[in-house]
Amino acid sequence: METFSPTSNSLDCLDLQEKSDENVDVSNLYLVGKILASKNLNKTAVLNIIQGAWKTRAKLVISSWLNNIFLFQFIDPEDRQRVLMEAPWSVMGYLLVLQPLALGRSVEQMDFKWSPFWIQVYGTPVAKLTRQNGEIIGRRIGNLIGVEALHDSLLLERSFLRLRVEVDVSKPLPRGFILQHHGSKDKESWVSYKYEKLSDFCYDYGRLGHESSSCTFVSREEGKNSGYGPELRTSRAPRLDTPEK
Repeated sequence: METFSPTSNSLDCLDLQEKSDENVDVSNLYLVGKILASKNLNKTAVLNIIQGAWKTRAKLVISSWLNNIFLFQFIDPEDRQRVLMEAPWSVMGYLLVLQPLALGRSVEQMDFKWSPFWIQVYGTPVAKLTRQNGEIIGRRIGNLIGVEALHDSLLLERSFLRLRVEVDVSKPLPRGFILQHHGSKDKESWVSYKYEKLSDFCYDYGRLGHESSSCTFVSREEGKNSGYGPELRTSRAPRLDTPEK
């Protein structure tokens, strides 16, 4: 039996028409979001939760697509900007990952793997509480957005560093790192991360989108020694007087 392998010679090629207003930039009025849940959520409940949480000044139109993906149309661009600035958002305990609407891509090409978080970094020696070190740590975690700081000298307004970072949520959440102390008797110490507004995640694997009871990435025995737990969560720190740089 012959097998069919599609090639450019065997498939139809079409040149689709564009709408007359397709080139108009509407990116400042739309967002696309996916809720990272292991099951399809009730659409009506999702819409009600989002409407109540966002409290937009102008009308918000929400369209339900497939697989927990939603389109959000804003009338006021400032509403859209505020929603992005206050991300991440949770719906029924699951993380909602938002991204701009790209008109040149299909839904299947959209990648919902990066989500911004405010991360608090604990265990850093006082002498190392600087913007520069915050940037080094942030780039190690993911895509650094900024370090909350009032100046470039020692950041002593808090006992921890506060970073805004885009994290790859398709992988286990970074928990921290081992800090080496050169020339000290105590050669190493643990620096830990705590996430503000962190949704439910798997304590066995440290991954968002499923609970420990349904984890297939590690065994139950491995999960007991994963090092993940509720200590990764923390309350939102009050903003400093000056926005992050």
